[in-house]
Amino acid sequence: GYGPPPGYGAPPKPAFSVGEAFNWAWNTFTKNAVALLVPTLVYGLLIGAATALITLSQNMTAASTSSDDYDFTFTTNLTGPGYGLLALGYLVAYAVSAFAQSAFLSGCLDLADGRAVTIGSFFKPRNLGMVFLAVLIVEVLTSIASAFCFVPGLVLGIFTQFTVPFVIDRSESAIKGFTSSFSLVGSNFVNALLVWLVAVASFIVGALACGVGLLVAAPVASLVVIYGYRKLTGGQVVPVPQPGYQPGPPPGPQPA
Repeated sequence: GYGPPPGYGAPPKPAFSVGEAFNWAWNTFTKNAVALLVPTLVYGLLIGAATALITLSQNMTAASTSSDDYDFTFTTNLTGPGYGLLALGYLVAYAVSAFAQSAFLSGCLDLADGRAVTIGSFFKPRNLGMVFLAVLIVEVLTSIASAFCFVPGLVLGIFTQFTVPFVIDRSESAIKGFTSSFSLVGSNFVNALLVWLVAVASFIVGALACGVGLLVAAPVASLVVIYGYRKLTGGQVVPVPQPGYQPGPPPGPQPA
C-alpha cells in the first residue's frame, strides 16, 4: 500500500544560481542604466574628492629624514595640518561610503521588489544610523584582520557581505545585521562565495576597462549581492520584464 502523505513543512527556499544572479543584475542594469549610472558617478566623485584630500595631506607634511649606523633611512612626518587633513579625508571617505551603501542598496532592493526607480531612488538611505555603525564595525574588523595577513581580511569580507542588506531590508541593528550575515554565509558558504567572487570579478573587469568600466561594474556587483541576499534568505526577486512581453488574461472563463 501507499504510505501516509508527506507533511507540510516550511516552503523551500527559491533555487539559487550564480548565472541567473548575474543575468538578472545585467538585465536590470541595462533597463535602468541612467538611474544607476548617475548615482554611481556622483558617489565615485565624492570618494575621489576624499582620496584627493588624503593625497594632499601627504604633500603638506614636512618630512625629516635621518639614517642610523646601518644606513637604514627613516622619514618622520611632523606637520599637524597634514594629519588633520588626512583624518578629514578618511572621515569623508567613510561617511560617503556608508551613505552610499545605505542609499544605493536601498534602490537595488526596490529593483528586486519590482518597483520603478529614478535617479533619486539611489539617494534615499534607509536605517542610516545603523548602517553607519555597521560599516564602521566591518571596516575596523577588516582592517585589523588584514593587518596580520590579507587572507583573514578576505574571509571576513565574504562573511560580512550581506550585513548592510540585512540592516536596511529588515531594519536590523548593526550587530544583528553583522551576525545575520555571518549566519547566512555559514549555512550557504559555496553560494555566498560565488556571489562574492562574481562581485569582485565585476570590479576587476571594470578597473581593467580604463577605470571607466567601474561605473558599470559597481551597480552590477551591487545588484548581484542583492540578488544573492534575497535568494539565500528565501526572499523573492521580481524577474526583469522581457521586451514585447504582455501578460495574458488570467485563467478561467472570460466574460463575454
